[in-house]
Amino acid sequence: MSPMNRKARSAPGREGSASRIDYNPEGKWSVASVTDRYAGLRVQLGGADDFALQPRVYTNPGGMTWTYNIMEGVADGVRRGDRACIELAIAYIEDNIMASYTGYIRERMARSLRRAPLSQFQQTRLATVFLSQLISGNLHKEYREYIRLFRTIGVAEFRSIIEEQRACVKAYVRRAAERLLA
Repeated sequence: MSPMNRKARSAPGREGSASRIDYNPEGKWSVASVTDRYAGLRVQLGGADDFALQPRVYTNPGGMTWTYNIMEGVADGVRRGDRACIELAIAYIEDNIMASYTGYIRERMARSLRRAPLSQFQQTRLATVFLSQLISGNLHKEYREYIRLFRTIGVAEFRSIIEEQRACVKAYVRRAAERLLA
């Protein structure tokens, strides 16, 4: 099983009884890495007072445990206006990793970022990601929310680039360009 996908683990010495599914990837977006970066960003940028970043964990009566992706917590932090979470969410959208539930998480982040206070630099970073995905034709389900966020940010300065995509051979790219320009 790929390290980016969920990992099923049995407790040592108790095979067949309690097991665990962890939806967090390894590496840059692991729980440890995200919480470390969050702590640094929180000192640098500030964060919401009533918010603590941690993955949601559920254990059923049979002992099965699910650890959900920590980025769901980041999306919650964005909704609360936590500046450290806003920065992490933008970086996550930029990386565009593919694993279990990542598209759903990016959708939630984009929805929350529409109401978040974004700096001009953050808006430009997001616009660059959205434009490169549109030009490459690499549009996933979450692009619908990206269109809404992009329109909130403002597409005026990118209008000519978007209009070029109206002539694309791929119908879904043409539709996305039309929605951006509507």
